[in-house]
Parts: sequence; structure tokens; C-alpha cells
Amino acid sequence: MNNKGQTLLAFVLLLPVFIIFLAFVVDTGYFLKENTKLNNLTKTILKETYDDFREDKIKELYKINNIEPTYLKITNYEIEVKTEVDSIFGSIIGLKSYEIQTKMQITKDNNEFIITKE
Repeated sequence: MNNKGQTLLAFVLLLPVFIIFLAFVVDTGYFLKENTKLNNLTKTILKETYDDFREDKIKELYKINNIEPTYLKITNYEIEVKTEVDSIFGSIIGLKSYEIQTKMQITKDNNEFIITKE
């Protein structure tokens, strides 16, 4: 019995599903990487600007690190930031970008920084 045609048909039908799944995995990894980058940068900015907590300085630090916030709220030692990250393969399903956000607050106790994330 010759199964070459059946194998080829199965391969041709499953290849697009595999490519879409692989694209989803890559896009999810990219999203998580950028989310971690935003969280780590926000923690660093909170620590570096604790003694001089100015909005212009905080905005400049985000800009230096190639993050353009779409929303930035700065209050008493608290930063809430939202930004958009371009999707790599999301255009396949009509998703051009992802929104990532974080909200963190810093306090200082006995010369030790305590950062809480909401």
C-alpha cells in the first residue's frame, strides 16, 4: 500500500497550523520580554529618582531607554505607566500592537527600598 499521498496531504494541511502556533509562541515571548523590561526599568527609575522625584527626569529616563509611554501618571513616589509594543506576527490576526502596563510604588525604610507592584 502506498501512503505517500496521505503523508503529503497531512503535511500540507498541518504546516500552516504549525506556523501559526510558532508565530504565537514567538509573539508571546516577545510580549513577556518587553513586559519584564518595563517592570525592571520602572523599578530602576523609582530607585534612582527617589531623592529627586521629578516628572521631567522620569520621562527622560523612559525616553533614554527607548520606551515611549502612551500613559504616564506620576504621584507621590508612585509611577503608573502604559506603553504599546509592536506585534511581530499579530498582523496575521489583525493585532498590530500589545499594550503593556505597570504600576509601582516605592518607600524607604532604614535605608532599604521597598517597591510594591499593584
